[in-house]
Order: sequence, then C-alpha cells, then structure tokens
Amino acid sequence: MRRILLATAVVLAMSGSIYAQDAVVVDVPQPTREYVIAHPTDPVVIEGDVAIGTAVPEDVKLVPIPDNPDYGYIYVDKQPVIVTMKDRKVVYMSK
Repeated sequence: MRRILLATAVVLAMSGSIYAQDAVVVDVPQPTREYVIAHPTDPVVIEGDVAIGTAVPEDVKLVPIPDNPDYGYIYVDKQPVIVTMKDRKVVYMSK
C-alpha cells in the first residue's frame, strides 16, 4: 500500500512539473501555435482570469489564423491566447 501511495505521489509530482512548463496545449496543431507566436498583436485587456476553457467576451476582436479558420487568437499580458472561433473558448495559452 505504501508503494502505491509513493508511486501515485511521484506521478502527480511529475505531471505537475510537466504541466507547469512553457505552455498548456489542448488539441491545437503545432503550425497554428507557431503562426500565432510569429505574429504577435497588440495585447487586449480582459476582466477576470483567462484560463483554458473560459470564453473570451464577444467585444474582444479575435485575429483570424489564415491556415486554420477554426481558431483565432489574441495576446493578453504579452502572451498568446488561442481560442476556437465557434464558441470563443480558450484552448491554448502560454505560461
């Protein structure tokens, strides 16, 4: 039992450190992320926390991604944030 708990703790600790690296990515193609990083825009201010799964307000203009019309992006605090065009939910953000 003690080995199982120790193994679980190690896995959780390792996954936390992996999660805390450069970015949190949810099903966004690499070329899309590279395009957004290579084409920064003026940052926007959004009230409240911006996190994976939250919806970007309708009054925020999304920048379309030419090769992937399913996604748009903005920069918040000088960091890229990719959202789905369909529901405006955040699917990628740099840490």
